[in-house]
Amino acid sequence: MKFHRVYYKEFNQTDKISIDNKSKINHLKKVLRLSEGSQVDVFDGKGNSSICKIVSLEKKEIVLEPIGDTEFQQPERINLKVLIPYIKKENLFFAVQKVTEIGVSNISLFRPDNIDQSIKKKDLSKINEKALSTIIHACEQNGSNIVPDFQIYENLSSAIEHDSFRIFFDLDATNNFQSIKSIEDNITLITGPESGFSKREKELLNARTSHNISLGKNILRAETAPITALSVIKSNLGLL
Repeated sequence: MKFHRVYYKEFNQTDKISIDNKSKINHLKKVLRLSEGSQVDVFDGKGNSSICKIVSLEKKEIVLEPIGDTEFQQPERINLKVLIPYIKKENLFFAVQKVTEIGVSNISLFRPDNIDQSIKKKDLSKINEKALSTIIHACEQNGSNIVPDFQIYENLSSAIEHDSFRIFFDLDATNNFQSIKSIEDNITLITGPESGFSKREKELLNARTSHNISLGKNILRAETAPITALSVIKSNLGLL
């Protein structure tokens, strides 16, 4: 039987699961039409989950009680990090949602040199909050008990400072994924913004990146590129 899924970060640290988030309460009560006695699948984003029963459903709080054994989902054998530039808001949220659905260990955002004018002067903290919320909702939908780590960076240089095995996707590249002879356990996939990487960023990537790869002859939109890149990599690694 399939249960509605609920993310609760402290699930494995307490016996009482109390939800006081207004939007989540509204979703459970008015959208899903759940009531006292209904069962849901609660997960903590770190791999743990359990079936829980709603024991109290009030206007400002929902209380759940675990009724099943705690199960643990093993992470994938290869850590995949997707490094995405800030692009137009709705396009960014779409990309974040889809790479989460496909399955990734880490989603990181960086401020590109060629940032879109529509968000250049905006408060990015609100975009970050919405992106994280999108990641959590996507995990509630796709069945994964592991929420990808989420990080933000001021620029591309700081974003790749500690990564070792990096693949960036470039229109000028001539190699495809099959040209890579060996794969490490931690892989960072890097895609560019609507206007492409700047000259400075291209020089940085060529100097500090393991491989530059083509995604084919067609020019992909900035929000489509990370989805395609992740799909290609996971398919070739047998992770889909």
